Amino acid sequence: MENQSFASNRSVGSFKRTTRRSARRTERSAIFAVLRGVLVAAAITIIGVAVFALILNWWNASDRAITAINQVVKFVSILAGVTTAMHAGESGGAMRGACVGLLYMALGIVCYALMMGQSPQLAAYLADLGMGLAAGGLFGMILTTRKKG
Repeated sequence: MENQSFASNRSVGSFKRTTRRSARRTERSAIFAVLRGVLVAAAITIIGVAVFALILNWWNASDRAITAINQVVKFVSILAGVTTAMHAGESGGAMRGACVGLLYMALGIVCYALMMGQSPQLAAYLADLGMGLAAGGLFGMILTTRKKG
């Protein structure tokens, strides 16, 4: 009887260790998925801005058109980043998408401030951060409903 109790305790302990390891692996993979999504979003932005700059050589666009197209590039980039960070049917899409959107916008603000030689002023960029958070969360919710295929 004592041997059965000992074997039972050992197997429960082993199960707990395995569960903890798999939880850490899942957390780590979620963090890497978010970072991969942010990098994809940044790459899409760089490509989109470069293509838009080439188009502006031939098209004399107004400031309003330039602002609108920049917003579209940001939304498309966030969508691509969230899609990269998500798997079909995966839970927690809103949180993962919101993280991708927020980190993407924060990275963009820091890069813009560095290129312009300014120190980033959080109050001036709260609208951009909010847009990234909302768009990423919304895209994450929508992508969570996709069917596994």
